[in-house]
Amino acid sequence: MKIKVIKLIYSIKAFIYRIKGIQIGKKTFISGFPWFYRKKGSKIVIGDRVTLHSKRRYNTLITNQVSISTITPEAVVELHENCGLSGCKIVCANKVSIGKYTMIGPDTVIYDCKQHEYDENVGWLGCKKVTGKPIIIGERCFIGMRCIILKGVTIGDNCVISAGTIITQDVPAGHLAKGNPATYTPLSPRNGGPSY
Repeated sequence: MKIKVIKLIYSIKAFIYRIKGIQIGKKTFISGFPWFYRKKGSKIVIGDRVTLHSKRRYNTLITNQVSISTITPEAVVELHENCGLSGCKIVCANKVSIGKYTMIGPDTVIYDCKQHEYDENVGWLGCKKVTGKPIIIGERCFIGMRCIILKGVTIGDNCVISAGTIITQDVPAGHLAKGNPATYTPLSPRNGGPSY
């Protein structure tokens, strides 16, 4: 009985998000209440069997709900099947794509644009037209908590991004990235990944 009630709750949530224009695939698991903002004309596409955790019961490190925002009409966010997000934030003006089986930890921020420009006479100003550069995250990646992934970055398949890492440049497939600025090391069975 309890399982049937839980399934009903999740199907109602998915229905509400679909009314808001969010495309949600089959068997998506949504804990808590993620926050979505979708600019008219933009797309948020959530694939089959995606997991979105905003509830501490499922990850004790969660401090905030999942937050996904598209801020231009051209923006596209794609969460491919079987990926999982826990309490992370995505801000998209161009494109953010997260590959199959990729896991993203709490408080990670994925941000494909900047919303302020600097004028030496006035200071920081809001941009009149926000533009972005695509962020592509490959398949079977693990991204730890409190990482920052900035615009124009591609992370290859089978990568591990250590907690607290700031990514400003592409990460080759099969690499471990850690630190600020990030340094890259090929993954092997000795440092937590498959052999390449």
